Amino acid sequence: MHITKTLPLALVLAASATPALGASAGDIYVGGGLGRVSYETDADLTLNPTAIVGRLGYHVTEHIAIEGRLGFGLTSDDTDIGSNNMTSNAEIDLKQLAGAYAIGHLPITRGLSVYGLAGFTYARAELTGRAGGLSVSDTLDDSGLSYGVGTQAALTERISGYVEWASYLDQDAYTATAITAGAIYGF
Repeated sequence: MHITKTLPLALVLAASATPALGASAGDIYVGGGLGRVSYETDADLTLNPTAIVGRLGYHVTEHIAIEGRLGFGLTSDDTDIGSNNMTSNAEIDLKQLAGAYAIGHLPITRGLSVYGLAGFTYARAELTGRAGGLSVSDTLDDSGLSYGVGTQAALTERISGYVEWASYLDQDAYTATAITAGAIYGF
């Protein structure tokens, strides 16, 4: 019981003792992360490829930044679908992800903030399916509005780590979201 009361206080004190995120208007940052993308269709098909995503941003104010991102698939994902009589396979391979976003930070402590993002994403992926002796291939080439939330914590004076969830595409037939973890270097 004693640990459960002091642990949250210790986490808050540890976070407040870390270096400040320290962004000022005019500051530039670069970073990158590893993401697990979730591609879900209306037909209850879920595939989870991985991607590497680079970030380049500019702080308009202390708490607002504009950011560009460029990502590429690292691994594809496939799954077997169908019944015992006829088994088929579906696979997705993310080729490219690019976008522009506005990022709004809300400081929690000196070295910790939460943020929201809103913007526009373009994505291209290769979809393939196999059933019996037939093979079908299609290219997903879509763009749309995006949004997400994350948290960023200072690790050193210039380096911070982040974890975020983003809805990159929300189309009629599918959604593409991602959970990404990475690091940012501020100049």
